Amino acid sequence: MEKVQAAPQILVGFSGGLDSTVLLHWLHTFIAKDRLTAIHVNHGLSAHAKEWETHAIQFCAALGVTCHCESVRILSNGGGIEDGARRARYAVFEQRLVVGGVLLLGHHQDDQSETMLYRLMRSAGPKGLSGMPVTRALGCGHLYRPLLSVSKLELTQYAVQESLTFVEDNSNSSDMYDRNFLRHRIIPILAQRWPDYRQRLTGAAAINLDAQELCRSLALEDLQSLQVRKERGGLSLSLACFNELTAVRQRNVLRYWKLSNEHSGPNAKIIAEVLLSVINAKIDANPKVVYQDTEYRRFSNRLYMLDAHRFSHAQTQAMDDFDWCHEDVVDVGGHMQLAAASSLGSGLRVPPTRMFTVRLRKGGETCHPVGRTHSNSLKKCLQEFGVEPWWRDKIPLIFVGQELVAVADLWVCEGWQAKIDELGVKIHWQDNS
Repeated sequence: MEKVQAAPQILVGFSGGLDSTVLLHWLHTFIAKDRLTAIHVNHGLSAHAKEWETHAIQFCAALGVTCHCESVRILSNGGGIEDGARRARYAVFEQRLVVGGVLLLGHHQDDQSETMLYRLMRSAGPKGLSGMPVTRALGCGHLYRPLLSVSKLELTQYAVQESLTFVEDNSNSSDMYDRNFLRHRIIPILAQRWPDYRQRLTGAAAINLDAQELCRSLALEDLQSLQVRKERGGLSLSLACFNELTAVRQRNVLRYWKLSNEHSGPNAKIIAEVLLSVINAKIDANPKVVYQDTEYRRFSNRLYMLDAHRFSHAQTQAMDDFDWCHEDVVDVGGHMQLAAASSLGSGLRVPPTRMFTVRLRKGGETCHPVGRTHSNSLKKCLQEFGVEPWWRDKIPLIFVGQELVAVADLWVCEGWQAKIDELGVKIHWQDNS
């Protein structure tokens, strides 16, 4: 706990239930109260949600601890209510964390057992079956679970000893949710047969943690040979090199490629879909698989892993034409910006008005890239320059009057290149982060 106490910020996930109540009370006994902030997330899924929020505020006030409450909207995102609630909750945690800050959660030994069984039923691999880690990176800080080696019985005994009050989620008694079904129906049977089931599952988690590290190391080694490169909106790898791997190593790469970039990896079903519908699709197809915040696409014998938010409905709305002073940095959709740097005697010639007009492709445009013998359709030029299909309708076109003078930062049109003594600009179509 030394690293926790030395952190610039200490947050505690506080639902008001047994686990988080014991955790917060225990922490306040040896950490200054003004250094603790409880985060209560109101999911709005229960008729008692407001009561629980009120209880959280009152309990924290009695301890002298700051309580921050936040209501969230649950989006299932295909993973069900439980998964949607978890995602919303962690989004709040990440938003509140400062650089180097820590978040403590009250997960205990029984939660770990439930998690492993739950993931087993969801066909999890070594990573999922290694259980919840005691600590991991979260946003710009770190998450800690100091109670993972403590049983629920021990937490209950602590609460009784300290006369702590806590809320009971009425949904915990319903077997409708998978975790509750495991808790009420399956685990009691396991406990009868194997009273030490917690220790057995902890041992299995340790073995799977080793297996996960081996799989991850192999994936990173394979990725070194796959010509991975940064792209607009994501990354890509060579399918020619990928297809030289065995099937099991291909699946391993797809599982850990996303993980290596600090995102959750796809499950077995999504991996199979990427292999079948994207990688092995017909050569003239434009396949796509979307998983959570990621899109998998194929183009020019490369597999792309892209940020799906860039191609969401909100980002694909048609952009209106606008006048642009090259000294300004402007958003052009798809989480992209248009910027320019002055460059005497090179780049795009600046007109006397010093203003350009920016438009998106409408169809039927023609252009004459510098260095080519003749003009051609914009559609054909974009194909020849290797612009990915998903960007072709989002690429900013630079006009002077009605004349197309440049296409983003890909090329300048003939007659508009700056001469030796003319003011020019180097255009940058770049990520707005």
